Amino acid sequence: MKVIMFELPVTNVKRASAFYKKAFGWQINPWNGSYGVITVPEDKNWVPKVKGAINGEMYRRGSKNEKPMVVVSVPSVDRALAAVKRAGGKVVLEKEDYGEWGWYARVKDTEGNVFGLWEEMK
Repeated sequence: MKVIMFELPVTNVKRASAFYKKAFGWQINPWNGSYGVITVPEDKNWVPKVKGAINGEMYRRGSKNEKPMVVVSVPSVDRALAAVKRAGGKVVLEKEDYGEWGWYARVKDTEGNVFGLWEEMK
């Protein structure tokens, strides 16, 4: 399983967008209530064209405790949630349906790190 994207919670979208554009040359695009963070060009299916690269998402921070996180691609969110629980982790956000794209959940590892799980619709 691989890391496929990152998520950045921000307080001020305009300020954060300007920072990432100026510091790294990233393109920030509004999308469905959040903002796509384009670190490298992508194809029509939003897949980075540069091998090994990932793009991400920026969204308005909901609480002070939200931190950047990575999202891991899994064959099955349900099986991954069960495996995380067996390994001593916790479910932070139950499986959510993202329509034609797939399913998403968030978990916490034994060290308190939160990360996302993504199952792509086949």
